[in-house]
Amino acid sequence: MIIFFGCKKTENFTPTANNAPLAITASDSTSLVLNEANRDATALTLNWTTGTNNKTSASITYVLQLDKKGNNFSHPITNNIGKAVYSVNYTNGSLNALLSANWSAPADTIFALEARVYTIVGDGNFKGDTSDPITINVMRYKPVSTTLYIIGSATATGWDATTADSLTPDATIPGEFHYSGTLTPGEFKFITTHGSFLPSYNKGADSAHLFYRTEDAQPDDKFNITLPQVYTIDVNLISLTINISKAQAPLYSQLWIVGDATPNGWNINNPNQMMVDPFNPYIFHYNEKLNAGEFKIPTTTGNWGGDFYRPLTNHPAITDTDAVLVFGNTNPPDNKWQITTAGAYKISLNIQANSIHINPFTPYAALWMLGDAAPNGWNDDAPTPMTATSDPNIFVYEGNLTAGEFKIPVAIKNGFAGPYFRPDMNHPPITDTLAPFVSIGANQADTDDYKWQITDPGKYKVTINQLYETISIVKE
Repeated sequence: MIIFFGCKKTENFTPTANNAPLAITASDSTSLVLNEANRDATALTLNWTTGTNNKTSASITYVLQLDKKGNNFSHPITNNIGKAVYSVNYTNGSLNALLSANWSAPADTIFALEARVYTIVGDGNFKGDTSDPITINVMRYKPVSTTLYIIGSATATGWDATTADSLTPDATIPGEFHYSGTLTPGEFKFITTHGSFLPSYNKGADSAHLFYRTEDAQPDDKFNITLPQVYTIDVNLISLTINISKAQAPLYSQLWIVGDATPNGWNINNPNQMMVDPFNPYIFHYNEKLNAGEFKIPTTTGNWGGDFYRPLTNHPAITDTDAVLVFGNTNPPDNKWQITTAGAYKISLNIQANSIHINPFTPYAALWMLGDAAPNGWNDDAPTPMTATSDPNIFVYEGNLTAGEFKIPVAIKNGFAGPYFRPDMNHPPITDTLAPFVSIGANQADTDDYKWQITDPGKYKVTINQLYETISIVKE
């Protein structure tokens, strides 16, 4: 119970030998309304007199009891406070938790508590005193959710309630959550539980306020994004307020990867460079066939004493997503990530969320071209197949293309609802080599249905590399 209150102790106290009665008082015993916004602030202080040791030289131990009024202290919370302590403080949050956990006190309703103190004199052989109880009337609150998720067409996970991205609770502000990430044109709102659309926090009276929605019949207004951008969102579920702002530029525009797991090994003067995500400047990718070995991520070249992104521990499991920016030599352990099984990997580092994903890569066994530029057009049941090569990552199409568009699905008969390899913008020059893999609803490339465009009909050779996510479109 020590987490629920603070005690005030007076040192070098000699208990009184007179017969002064033991008495307890409260800072507010008539109408105490708890407030979650002041969760960590003191809501109630209980004080008691010193009492008597029955004219002995023995010490006095104080015991505090709380119970529902009318229980006659039959099921109390009993706290052995100790010696020379005459005061206890309860915060809004701690008292609220006590009321809920011990007596199932309903929220927003006056609940009557009783408090009393009794004493143990010396080693317990002397009879102590018990104070008269006092009544404390308290109204508790229903705590807001401790989890919050962003969901909607403007987000990377779309309207899938099972995979919605989480917001980060503020460490000091009750009910406050924070989010930073790329949002694209579309809508969003918030849910409190993965897999459940209710309750939700929707757009309120304006774009600066939230509405707590608990029923399908209530308004389902959403926040709207018109420009693709990295945004910072601050939400407070107690005040029902929200602030949406464009994030500042990323700390780095270039990062590298160094280590014997990588092709260039430990060459800090020429480490392999990571690629900035075309849709999110805070995310860096490195797709490569890696050796068994180690790696870390420098922010500059040619300097072993520079800043690095490292794991929190040495050689964590590749499923561990924690990454930390270490400035200079502030972290004596030279922590590194470790690849234990050589092979193709796709690595993504998010320098805004300080997270990393290291995923072994298995290429798709078949790819197609879907679009009116390809021979089979928009026939999703039988799109134009591409031809596998000796490298399982590389597929080729050689043949005629007409004026029109195409994209590259990884499956057929998916009702146009599956993942694709797409360009990073709509109708890029055919000399553009980027072909990012885009899962359904993942980002702007999917939201806007980006495609390659052929403007000059003829015979072409189209080559795509799944591992490196590159494409070559050459007219023969």
